Amino acid sequence: MAREVDVLSYLPPIFHEIKEMIEIAKVENPLLESLWQEIENALLDQFLLSATERGIKRNEDMLHIVTMATESLETRRFRLLTRFNEQVPYSRPVLRNLLNTLLGENGYELIINAADKTLKIKIELTVKGMFEAVEQMLERITPQNMLLTVELRYNQHIKLANYTHGQLSAYTHEQLRNEVLT
Repeated sequence: MAREVDVLSYLPPIFHEIKEMIEIAKVENPLLESLWQEIENALLDQFLLSATERGIKRNEDMLHIVTMATESLETRRFRLLTRFNEQVPYSRPVLRNLLNTLLGENGYELIINAADKTLKIKIELTVKGMFEAVEQMLERITPQNMLLTVELRYNQHIKLANYTHGQLSAYTHEQLRNEVLT
């Protein structure tokens, strides 16, 4: 939110007619606007959900997270949220709460088999871009004696049944399986 600063408006009206004061105000206005923006950015950077590019980068540096140049700011923000929301010790309620927070209650399918020591999580296609961050987080918090499997939950027949054949013919088989349909 850019704020316009007018130094001249803070001065007594007698100074509004002096050329030197007008020129000083013209020089100071952009500097003060820039300073105001930096103060606002510093406040936004205090919280991950509102952080600017610089704030996200600062948090990534503190956690030694290496990012690729092609990653969006939202993907980077999501990765940071997963790191800050990790909670040890591992338990089913903690895991469900964490997944609900990050992916939404309907954004995943969780299958825990204590007898076989397996943990299988299927993530909805809508969070496909966050797959790697979720997988890395789960690798850090799940017990080492459990076999972890993280997969994407592809479109299934029951979801495609809502569409007509004509609507579906606009997509390839791969798109029907792997893409989020609108």
